[in-house]
Amino acid sequence: MISLKLRSKISAPKVLVIDDEVQLAEVCRAVLQNAGAKAKVIYDGADAEEAIKTFKPDIIISDIKMPEVRGDELLVLLRDHGYPTPVIMVTGLERTKISIPKDSPNLFALIYKPIEYEQLVRTVQNCLNIIEARQMNEALMQRLYEASKAEQPFEEWQNTALDHIVEHMNKRRAS
Repeated sequence: MISLKLRSKISAPKVLVIDDEVQLAEVCRAVLQNAGAKAKVIYDGADAEEAIKTFKPDIIISDIKMPEVRGDELLVLLRDHGYPTPVIMVTGLERTKISIPKDSPNLFALIYKPIEYEQLVRTVQNCLNIIEARQMNEALMQRLYEASKAEQPFEEWQNTALDHIVEHMNKRRAS
């Protein structure tokens, strides 16, 4: 069995596995649970929205080619309903036969079958690292906003602050 362990400040990160290949989905669940995640499996993309609402996953792993609701359709559903959950897509399709919507902010990675389970765990770990970095950035921005005692709404202040940070970074790179 895979010996990698997820290192995360999110205790027992929740991973939703969506794949119509039952045996593959169950192996993914076992690998992820062995690595320290709380994993739930569903075998049909049509059940995804309800599972997302009830399980509230940190990460979704989904096959692309499934009956009912395909993985690419799941990306559209997540985008259209405002779910921020990152998705790791899994596929056995050739690269030329994959169609992923251009505006898919939830897509984190694409893994080809046959799955290398250590790669799967490393990809989940990388995704968790980004989730944690975003959470930390949001918390730090909120603290800076509160400390600034700014009159403007947070979103306005944040955009201005980010513009200043980017400007400062660009100046440092140029020198």
